[in-house]
Amino acid sequence: MIPYEHTAGVGWARFFSWVGLGLGAASLIVAFTVPLAAEPGRVAGVAFFGGFAVWFALMGAQRFREAEQPRSWVATAGLVLGVVTFALMAYAMLAILLAPSVGFVLPVAPNWIEGVSNAGVVPGRNV
Repeated sequence: MIPYEHTAGVGWARFFSWVGLGLGAASLIVAFTVPLAAEPGRVAGVAFFGGFAVWFALMGAQRFREAEQPRSWVATAGLVLGVVTFALMAYAMLAILLAPSVGFVLPVAPNWIEGVSNAGVVPGRNV
């Protein structure tokens, strides 16, 4: 049972599914293009949007199920992209936190280390 009856139906299911797909694709693109500058806050922000993609995709799938319709590929794709982004950002957070404390360097994407941080420092480059 959907607790909010005004958001039930196939139209809302499609809306939530497409928003989940859009957020999942956008968050995955951001994970590989925006410089995170080895800051955990930026990594958490990208993971936050990946989590939103998962939430919207699951809301769409639930509404398709309530309307007794087959699950849309859009909801499934949004869910997969959101989970991939979230897992990728969990790995990035682990790599960023382990590097300075333990000295153990994991392979990371170049944009996860480089970039201008809030402190004005550009990690990953010899300045």
